[in-house]
Amino acid sequence: MSGQWSTEVQAASACSGEVEPVRWNETVHRHAMIPEDPWWFGGDDIQEYDTMEDGDGEGPKGRSQDQTDASTDGDQRPEEPWMYNPTWPLPALEPLTSGHYMSMEIGNDSVGALRFNLSSDYRTTFCVTLQSIEDGVSTPIQGDVYLLTTSQYRLYEEIYDIAHGSWSFWDGFGEDELDALSDIPPEWRSFSPAGWQTYRDVHQYEKTSEATFSVSMDGPELYSSLFGGAEWQDFYLVVDAWDNTHDGDALAPATNVVADVTVMPTKRTLILPPWTVPLVFFGAMIALIATPFVLNSRYLNAGLGDSDGESMTVPLMEQRAMDAPDEGE
Repeated sequence: MSGQWSTEVQAASACSGEVEPVRWNETVHRHAMIPEDPWWFGGDDIQEYDTMEDGDGEGPKGRSQDQTDASTDGDQRPEEPWMYNPTWPLPALEPLTSGHYMSMEIGNDSVGALRFNLSSDYRTTFCVTLQSIEDGVSTPIQGDVYLLTTSQYRLYEEIYDIAHGSWSFWDGFGEDELDALSDIPPEWRSFSPAGWQTYRDVHQYEKTSEATFSVSMDGPELYSSLFGGAEWQDFYLVVDAWDNTHDGDALAPATNVVADVTVMPTKRTLILPPWTVPLVFFGAMIALIATPFVLNSRYLNAGLGDSDGESMTVPLMEQRAMDAPDEGE
């Protein structure tokens, strides 16, 4: 996965700069979803996942992460079992403070994701390039790129499982119900059984072969539910290679997708407190409301006196007629 196309991506756009080797399961964690999960269907045995507390950067059973990300035989999926059946609880990640470059291969009708712990002290820029590789030649390919929080990713996982029939009691939830999501306004889609949203409802880049975007947070990202306390939120960079429930997304590509991902955190020099945002909008609203009254007052006061403070008399035509001498005089 470290061919010629990889070096070109690292130097592209806003993600150029120094990158450090990825410390898997310490700063980045790999996830995946596949249409036929052996955990549900009783397929192949699941390999034991190594949590790598010693930070050796290896995947399951001592294999390196580069080996687990590498493409396998054409009849096999590129994802390893530990990617879609991880050991719980997931390892806690360190805040992302240095740049990383990584590649991951996603099978057709599948999902690849990278989990990060983003810091509010840094502005994080993501650059993603999607391509297919055949006979050593890379070709741009369209897919979908999303940024989700932990709670949003869990709902996204559920929708993926429902759409692929993993939940037997959802058998009646077919394509008609999934397509009906287009009739629901975006702000209400999270209340729909097929609804899911991206971070801030904007970080969704669909039917594209490349995406570059940045994220800056006011503070730690927390999720508070009605029935529990606050929950820490990690961030998932998702590469979607299936026909999901969004209207404008790309279809399944019918081939494996290689995603080249560069992540560049930049230290923020000025971080304003969150209350400055409503303060600025409140001041703008006051200025907008007061402007008509100020202009009207200045208009009414204009021309009422001269520069010396003396009142001015406007001559009338009747006065001019009275003051004019008679013709006989």
